[in-house]
Amino acid sequence: MSEKTESLFNAVYNAKTPEDHKAAYGAWASTYEDAIRESGYVSPPRVAATLARHTANTSGPVLDVGCGTGLGGLALADAGFTAIDGIDLSPEMLAVAREKGVYRTLTAVNLLETVDIADDTYSGAYSTGTFTLGHIGPDRIPEVMRLLKPGAVFSLTVSEPSWIEKDYETVLASFVSDGILNLLEDEVGDHVVNHNQQAHFLVLEKP
Repeated sequence: MSEKTESLFNAVYNAKTPEDHKAAYGAWASTYEDAIRESGYVSPPRVAATLARHTANTSGPVLDVGCGTGLGGLALADAGFTAIDGIDLSPEMLAVAREKGVYRTLTAVNLLETVDIADDTYSGAYSTGTFTLGHIGPDRIPEVMRLLKPGAVFSLTVSEPSWIEKDYETVLASFVSDGILNLLEDEVGDHVVNHNQQAHFLVLEKP
């Protein structure tokens, strides 16, 4: 991995506030996908295919949570989804995503706050690379679940370091106990290959 790519990853992972993240991703937007390819980021097709497997009608609207430059949108389109909305903190990232031509809407959103979208809007949700160290944690999962229609699923990755540090196992168990979600799948697999990073591939269902 090049020193430039390493420094960009470090700037993102070391960001402490939404403003820090916004600045780091804004500076990275134009070269992000080159860096991602160099890193061996393999999750988007797997997560999109999993969402499709759990979604009866792929023509219903789905939400790409933390969509970045739109790699998830491309994966979702390849998996058969036709109404894809994206939300992300960085306007610069969203501008690159818009060029992909696969999104119905793209909106700048701070995921640490309540999202201005009605309950029960989406037939599914997707996220890779957002629930990780330095980004958002398990406490934001209920907000995503709120946006889903009953019976819809959220297909996502949680990086292994974040899974351990944020104690996702305990937090998810509490969400299940509280009736917020059903945990349908939890598998560990390759996520960012050239960083030797694995992730938990989750499927969460809204009851």
